[in-house]
Amino acid sequence: MKVLYTSTLCVSSQKSPTCGQILPILKKLEAHLAVKDGDTVFVSNLKKQVWANLSKRYQNDEIRNFLQVATALDPRFKHKLDDDNTIWDQIQRKLIEQSTEEDCGADGDTMQSENEANEENENEQESQQPPCKLPRKTPLEELFAEEEAQNVVSQQSSMSIKKQVERELQIYQEVPLVLMSEDPAAWWWNQQKTYPLLSDLAFSYLCVQASSTPSERVFSTVGDTICPERSRILPEKADMIIFLNKNCF
Repeated sequence: MKVLYTSTLCVSSQKSPTCGQILPILKKLEAHLAVKDGDTVFVSNLKKQVWANLSKRYQNDEIRNFLQVATALDPRFKHKLDDDNTIWDQIQRKLIEQSTEEDCGADGDTMQSENEANEENENEQESQQPPCKLPRKTPLEELFAEEEAQNVVSQQSSMSIKKQVERELQIYQEVPLVLMSEDPAAWWWNQQKTYPLLSDLAFSYLCVQASSTPSERVFSTVGDTICPERSRILPEKADMIIFLNKNCF
């Protein structure tokens, strides 16, 4: 039963209990609760009943799929997936869609700002001062202007979003697993320059807690902070005290 106790501590810990560890823990429990030849009748029945209860959890297809993606994005468990090819393909599609939406949004904002600027220019009076002149190019820039323009175009076209996504996924899959003591969120924070697209997706998944225990501890802290002896404490001060208690101690 010690494995069950340790698993409970893992998902209900105070720091970094991310949802990416749920499926690996369930897989570990399934192997531990498998009936063996040397088990007594009591132990065999106990294992069957415990696993029968655990195997019913996280069976919803949508939740299961979410946890599989979160496991793949956890650098401690990324190679502990059963059907990993399907999950990596799904992550690749999500990254491409996410990047495409961001580009479309940026283009839309640019077009909107350009339209607003055009409207403002049309409404301006003729007496307005002429626009500022563009900065003058240096002799070296003017001499190699054509080559530099071609170089910029080739760089933009050479690395498409799909290729960038494939490159980040390949590098991430080849990197060895990190230690269990590592914080996955902190690891992704330090690797943002290496994985600019993949890190954003990882943060959106790994911010989900493995259980409701940490949030329930916040309610207990609130009960200890706002008590009959401190019933006149201001909401702003109570919020500051609770925030400091959960983040600095």
